[in-house]
Amino acid sequence: MDKIILGILMLHRMTAYELRNVIRNNFKSMCSDSLGSIQAALKKLLMSEMVTFEELVEKGVNKKRYAITDIGQKALIEWIRIPIDISKTKNLDIGKLLFMGYVSENEQKNLIDKIIHSLEEEYTALKKLRESIHIEDERAALKNYLLIDTEYQERIKNLNKGNDISENIKEISKFTVATLDYGIDITAFNMEWFKKLKKRI
Repeated sequence: MDKIILGILMLHRMTAYELRNVIRNNFKSMCSDSLGSIQAALKKLLMSEMVTFEELVEKGVNKKRYAITDIGQKALIEWIRIPIDISKTKNLDIGKLLFMGYVSENEQKNLIDKIIHSLEEEYTALKKLRESIHIEDERAALKNYLLIDTEYQERIKNLNKGNDISENIKEISKFTVATLDYGIDITAFNMEWFKKLKKRI
């Protein structure tokens, strides 16, 4: 979870509540959106000097707004540079599939129906999220934010010094959308796979 938080904080300063909303709306399949988990990860990142915070009062409420540090950015970039090992995405629930033969055929069908239903819900939610994204608007919003936060503007500008800030923002958004498309495709594959399995039972 700490790397997901660092990745989010690369673009924008945020409170723990704002981080939770971003994770809840966009990264639920990657990590927990519980405030307790987020606060524990932020505490760990603070101790490692990967994030810092400023205290502010908004509408009479004390808040901590977190930002990534150079140490945090370095750790994030080093982590990104390690090739993705798809085989490492362990899901203990697959064990349930492995041992599903231990329950009655009727239960097997009911369980598979529930899996299919859950995947259909996830697929619909991901497609809705994909349709709600207006890339040009998202890029413009980030660019406008960076105009008022010069420290973050420099951070994004320095990601690839050969590019101007607009090109760097374009590269960032390209992979945000690609990750969402990957999630949609994997969910569609899983849905079809379980539908075929159900026919074989």
